[in-house]
Parts: sequence; C-alpha cells; structure tokens
Amino acid sequence: MIIRTSLLVMGISALMTAGSVSAKVSPEEAAKLGKELTPVGAERAGNAEGTIPEWNPEIKIPASYKGTGHHLPNPYADENPLFVISKDNLDQYKDKLSAGQIALFKTYPDTFKMKVYPSHRNGSYSDFVHQNTKINATTAELAPGGNGVRNAWGGAPFPIPQSGEEAIWNLSQGGGMRYNFTVAEQAIVYRDGSRLMGRATHENFAPYFDPQSSREAFLENQHPKLLYLTQALAPAREKGAATMIHLPLDTSAQPRSAWTYSPGVRRVRRAPTIGYDNFEGLGKFRTVDSGAGFNGATDRYNWKLLGKKELYIPYNTYDFDSPELNLEELLTKNHINPEHMRYELHRVWVVEATLKEGERNVFKKRVLHFDEDSWHPSVVDMYDNRGDLWRVSMMNTLTGFDFKGVRVRNLVYHDLLSKEYMVDNLINRTAPFDLSKKANEISYFKPSTLRKLGVR
Repeated sequence: MIIRTSLLVMGISALMTAGSVSAKVSPEEAAKLGKELTPVGAERAGNAEGTIPEWNPEIKIPASYKGTGHHLPNPYADENPLFVISKDNLDQYKDKLSAGQIALFKTYPDTFKMKVYPSHRNGSYSDFVHQNTKINATTAELAPGGNGVRNAWGGAPFPIPQSGEEAIWNLSQGGGMRYNFTVAEQAIVYRDGSRLMGRATHENFAPYFDPQSSREAFLENQHPKLLYLTQALAPAREKGAATMIHLPLDTSAQPRSAWTYSPGVRRVRRAPTIGYDNFEGLGKFRTVDSGAGFNGATDRYNWKLLGKKELYIPYNTYDFDSPELNLEELLTKNHINPEHMRYELHRVWVVEATLKEGERNVFKKRVLHFDEDSWHPSVVDMYDNRGDLWRVSMMNTLTGFDFKGVRVRNLVYHDLLSKEYMVDNLINRTAPFDLSKKANEISYFKPSTLRKLGVR
C-alpha cells in the first residue's frame, strides 16, 4: 500500500515530540479553513488527474423529493459506471483499495466486484458546524493519554489533525445532527445464505451539536456528547430489550454510562460491559468498539496518522435505500449484491491502531480510512491476534437534502473467516429520520425512561 503523506502532516510533524498528545494549530493555520481547505479540513482542490473533483457544496435536489421523513431520490441516477473492478482487473486498481477490500476480492473471486462511478464532493455542513469547527481548531485539546477531548463543541474538534488520536476523535463529530429518531432493520447473512433479521428504534440527542445551547454551557455543565437509546422490536426473542448510553466528550474524566432493560426480568440494570470488544446487538455479531467504524475509548491502542491516500469507497449510495429494492435481492449470500452498491474515488486519511503491550482486544490492529470531506470511517480493516485480516467494514454515505452534510447510512461488517456479514440501518421497509419530529431533550434520557418503555 502506498500512502501519500500530505504536506500538512509533514509540515507539522516537526512540532510534535515523542511524548506529546496534542498541539493546537495556530490562528494562521486555522485561517486556511474555508479557503484552501474546506470548512471541515479537507483539501478544497481536486486531484491532478481530475478523477477527484474540487469540493463543490452545491447539489441539485431531484424534483421527486417529497421532503423530510421520505426516502432520498438519487440525484446522480442518470450516471453509468466508469468501470467495474473484478478479480480479472484487480491488479490494475489495487493501489486504490484497502487490504480488506482486496481480501474481499480474493475471498469471493467469482461474485464480489465494485462498480465505480464519477466522484462527487457536494457535502456541506451547516454554518453552525463550520463556525464551531474553526473555533475548535485553535481551542480543542486531547485529554491526558489521548482518551477524550476538551474545549470542543459543535464541530470536528481537530479539522487539521496532527496525530492519530486527533483524527479518531473527529469520527462522528462533523455531522452536526442534534436529534435523530428512526426505526431501522439489521440483517446478518450467514454462510449458507440464510438471514437473521432485526428491527429496532434508534433515538439520540447530541448536546454537542445543540444550537439552542452554547459552547460555554456545554463545557460548564459537562453534558454528555451523545445520549442514545435503542429498543428492539424484532426478532421476537429480543423484543422489548432496550439500551441507553451516555457518551461523554472526555472519557478520561468521565467514563461512559450505560443501562439495559430486560423484558424477561423487567429490570433496569447498569451495564459496565457495554464497551471495548464485548460483542453486542443482533446475533452478538459485532463488537461495541467496531460500531460506527470505531466507537468508545481509545486507551488500549497506539494511534498513528499515516497520511492520505486515494481510495475507492462507498459514496452517494442513494439507491441502496430504495423502498422499491427487495431485501431478497439486496442481501445476497457472502456479501451485498454488487449491483446495488456505488463506489467513488475519494481522498481518505489513514490511521493505524495497534494494540498496546499488555492490553487485550480481539482486534490486534485496525486500519481506518476516513473520508476527508466528512470524517466518516468509510473503510476499516481489522486484524486478529495472529495478525491476519479478520474483518472489514465499509460505510455507505450520501449527501443529505433536509439535513446538510455527508450522512451515514449503513455499515456493512464482513467476517472473512466465517464468510458471514452484517448490515445495519436498513430503511428500505421503514423510513429515514423525520426532522419535523419534536426532539426529546436531555431529561428524557434517564434510566426511568427505560422502565417506562418496558411497560408500554
């Protein structure tokens, strides 16, 4: 794998010492945001070959769009693939694929392929996110040990990252979503093609992105970064089970808190094991810390920022969500039906996490590839304790209409050893979030709410 280290990383690396964990950028560096850099830190310019375009925040919304709460029609529906990557031409494109993606071609040589379309960079966040991201660039700091963030609010804390820890803490903090409620499905597709389907409500409130508050109030009150509540609706044996999580911004000072409700015993319990590599959710397929690409505390790994490279990643995957798409056709054996995936060439930050000596995790190494325009971990390669590739996740994203920005849609987790996979947040048979729905505030996300959900 050839990684192009950006001039920015090279220029600031001299400022860092072996023991440092954070170094704020200067006002002069931060002034590049919104100019040669986009407001969230990506390179505004396209690449020299013209295969990655210049950032352009304008997007033409199709006339068929019905508004918030409805599926998003594909604004690029008239485009055809530029080419298709398969086992036959893999060597021609492997320099723009991750090790995990290459492994998928080798594991499923007769069926896995990637349809590559023209690249679009139309994702632009709100003025609220852009303004706060620029402030964060000169104020945000890593907590001691790198296990948390201080003095940040309302946007990516480190839009000009100087270390792997800074890059990883940008994950999910560029989205700007204050409140979200959805009903979505999950699926595990087993080696023989059979499926286990789940359905759940997902509800979250993010004080970190609350424009009705302020930076001072958020930091002074030490509100959680995110409050999350989910309740299972299916399968039948899990119906009614619920989990609530309070995720702080600085996990070194305030660990995450979690509670679960079990309909079998009708009790709410603190859940100290909801973290790290404990397996959770539908079929106990996924570890907690692999959710959303990476989730939770960072203290068990050494994080290294390797620079940038160009990568074919899932992007603008509007058709994947179509209510006209039958799940029988989408959820094929071994992997998602390639006919319904869309890949584009984008620049990504590459971060390598290696397990610290004496620490324990089922993944000895992870390599995360962050889309520069959104900070979403588009591709994550995960290695077992023998150093072999075990799992690879790929994230579907698209540019929102009712909510500005590059929106996370699905994460597909591939197990290369069991030849099974899981996909979350399927809304083909439900609906996207509805911004007209009244938000539940901080006071709603308490253990007492779990008890009330249990008696409905």
